[in-house]
Amino acid sequence: MEHIDIAHISEVKEGAINHLLEESLSQGFRFVERLISEYRSGLNCFDKSGEILLTASVQGKIVGIGGLNRDPYLNDPKIGRLRHLYVESVWQRHGVGRLLVTQLIDEASQHYQLLTLRTDTAAADKFYQKLGFKTHPIWKHTTHHLQLSKTMHYPLSLDLNLD
Repeated sequence: MEHIDIAHISEVKEGAINHLLEESLSQGFRFVERLISEYRSGLNCFDKSGEILLTASVQGKIVGIGGLNRDPYLNDPKIGRLRHLYVESVWQRHGVGRLLVTQLIDEASQHYQLLTLRTDTAAADKFYQKLGFKTHPIWKHTTHHLQLSKTMHYPLSLDLNLD
């Protein structure tokens, strides 16, 4: 098995991830495109406190990407959100996604008490549940969440701004 390097990046170099963009678009996924667009516009540069953008590389080639932001939908500084996670299809089921998410969880646990995400595929649902994410309760814009802090528990009905 090849060695997988996980690195924090402070700049999105489109040329280095164009193959991820093209492959994700061919599969009907637009989140890598949104990552690039939001980064280019300054809307989301993963540069605020508690935010990070990671890449997974094998022999110097980026094979996966994923980020962590404060959750923009739940309006609570204690809630982080996994964003734009994508792994090149030939590297799926080789531990790349698990390494990226594990590193993002470690980073999130230093800043947040709850971690959220949204996915709409059965494979991703299964992947995140294997990593400990729960699917209930369901909140608008969120399909999965992971309790990071044992000191704070979110009730089944969360009174947050969900619009």
